[in-house]
Amino acid sequence: MQKLLSILAWAAFAAYAAAAPKAASPHAETVPGRWSIDRVRAWSDARPWPVGANFVPSTAINQLEMWQAETFDPETIDRELGWASSTGMNAMRVFLHDIPWREDKQGFIERIEQYLTIADRHGIKTLFVFFDGVWNPQPRAGRQPPPRPHVHNSGWVQSPGVAILRDPGRHAELEGYVKGVLTRFADDPRILGWDLFNEPDNSNGRKFAEEMPPDEKHERACDLLLATFRWAREVAPSQPLTVGVWGGFDWLDDPEPIESISLNNSDVVSFHTYDAANGARETIRRMAEATDRPLWCTEYMARGPNSTFEGVLPVLQQHRVGAFNWGLVDGKTQTIYPWDSWTTPYDAEPALWFHDVFRRDGTPYRSEETDLVRRLTAATNRPDEAPPAEAMSKADIRKGIEAHDRALFIKAGWIRDPYIVVGPDGDFYLTGTTSLREDPRQQSDPYNTGLGEASLVGWKARVWRSSDLADWEEIDPPFTLRDGVWAKTRPNRFKEIPERDWRLWAPELHWTGDRWALVQTSPAPVRGANLSLSAGKELKGPWQNPMGQEIGTRHDPSLYKDDDGQWWLIYGATLIAPLKPDFSGLAGDPVAIGPSGNVDKMGHEGCFIRKFGGKYVLFGTGWSTGRMRQGSYNLYYAVADKITGPYGPRKFAGRFLGHGTLFQDRAGQWWCTAFYNANVPPLGGSGIVSRDLSATAQTINQLGTTIVPMEIDFDDQGEPRIRSKDPRYAIPGPDEGQEFHATVAEEYEAR
Repeated sequence: MQKLLSILAWAAFAAYAAAAPKAASPHAETVPGRWSIDRVRAWSDARPWPVGANFVPSTAINQLEMWQAETFDPETIDRELGWASSTGMNAMRVFLHDIPWREDKQGFIERIEQYLTIADRHGIKTLFVFFDGVWNPQPRAGRQPPPRPHVHNSGWVQSPGVAILRDPGRHAELEGYVKGVLTRFADDPRILGWDLFNEPDNSNGRKFAEEMPPDEKHERACDLLLATFRWAREVAPSQPLTVGVWGGFDWLDDPEPIESISLNNSDVVSFHTYDAANGARETIRRMAEATDRPLWCTEYMARGPNSTFEGVLPVLQQHRVGAFNWGLVDGKTQTIYPWDSWTTPYDAEPALWFHDVFRRDGTPYRSEETDLVRRLTAATNRPDEAPPAEAMSKADIRKGIEAHDRALFIKAGWIRDPYIVVGPDGDFYLTGTTSLREDPRQQSDPYNTGLGEASLVGWKARVWRSSDLADWEEIDPPFTLRDGVWAKTRPNRFKEIPERDWRLWAPELHWTGDRWALVQTSPAPVRGANLSLSAGKELKGPWQNPMGQEIGTRHDPSLYKDDDGQWWLIYGATLIAPLKPDFSGLAGDPVAIGPSGNVDKMGHEGCFIRKFGGKYVLFGTGWSTGRMRQGSYNLYYAVADKITGPYGPRKFAGRFLGHGTLFQDRAGQWWCTAFYNANVPPLGGSGIVSRDLSATAQTINQLGTTIVPMEIDFDDQGEPRIRSKDPRYAIPGPDEGQEFHATVAEEYEAR
């Protein structure tokens, strides 16, 4: 954590630290159970480069306000982690505290679980910190003090407080806290690791009368740190342990006992540096040579001393050192002010922010910094050694269509949510969530996820046409967000938000008998959907918006025409409502539908309906693990006798088929669209059936549009059974979190 020092006093402090007498070293021992170098290197190599911040929500002044029941703020946590994820950040360092555990063990665990669920939804792993030796040594439960105006971290507190830390006889009171949290989350893949003690012997510049003398604090911190390592090794979590070295920068040449304990017992070695680029580079070089272990820099980035994103982060990226800058959102910790704000008065926001990345409204303090984070994480975690593949040859696609026995990669190019429909002319029309045709990031950042501020999703519905699913011709974009209802009813939003930030998501095309209908959703410039009709049989404008603003914010809208001619609107996960014949509004109230049993939703997006043998089949999309962007992106289904339900249990339709849609070729054979949706480049299909993909979002689909052959038959009760004919897609992997009534593998083999 930040040292309570003015920038000008930094050199004097370093000199003092170097001149201070070394404490005796009875503590410099290694606790049994440390991971071997081979084990920790293999663990690290299997994971993305961790990049993120030291995180506390802007509404919390300290760890207690973050974690106590009365002030725990999941809405702010969700919003602010979303901003972090949009920059490419994938990890957060988060401080726990022993007081919430002692006050309410079960409630504290439940709040940690809630936090992890939110972070996981944003693709963020967490490095939890148990203890902290920095700032106020007398933490108290209950209402926390308001911030002192313009003072850096005026309310942060130590854990444990001085009364416990200075009394070795009371250290055992903390064993239940450490072991209780570790045991509950010891095998949780959402957790990156455990940082046992932050700057344990920090004397805090003697700013607190209650603080122990430096030598005494060092001694007692050594005692507690060794005990904590022992407690943690007894639990033996599946995540690595670490304690960062900091302060005097002589950790390797002449380490203090606290530094020896930290370096000799950490699985991943961590350190703090607020040096500029050259100093950080030299520290990394020497620590890498001395330890031969993965490194995490768990604190850096103080703009005053020239520890900046542009200077230090490229150095950390070059050496693949985990990077956690101090501070995410300007809030009650007030760490935009420098360390010297404790002694130097400030009366307004400093011209140069010391820490933090975002303002409270989510705008970056410096967009060039967030752009840099985005570029470096993309370049590192989506390496260019796996360039996008070319589509299959047209001849092979045509043969594959006829054989209908394996997946076919029919078209390369950046696309999500591909949707294929047959038009009135008999041709196939392909659309989906796409980039703008001229966007160069299709080449420079091909594995862009389409999410967050870095998204290359454009604002035009691009469409391709083919007579045989092999030879595709792009036609002029027939529809853009300018054609929808919101450009007409809320034009100011279209003026205020630049075009580069407009997003058109998940378009579908439907032939109504005399014209085209297009439905889609959008988060910006207006968060809303569109249901638009062409003027005639040609796929082009001018477009009408018969529902007007009644279409609202319905997510991933889809249309279905029943045998009686009634059109239905399906959206969310899942609501359904009949439409008026002219599409001018709903003809009835929406009805919530979904599977029966333990899984009450089809997933979280991409729901649509098809009908087989007189039965209605509701399809929906979810991640195999049940956690956002972790595992494979799958397609599920449930069956009903009536379109409004009730529907039966959720069944497995196909692995890697999430947000795919079913369509028929000219021979009446069924196919499902599929696309690349992952955090890493595509995997090879060999052995994929038995591979656990839960570590992150992964797929075998190449970047573009794949179609997968589907088999549809019926069981003894006349219920449709739906499965891919390609075994790589037909069987759920070991990361599948849902239990099915009969194993899909057995069904597949039986058929």
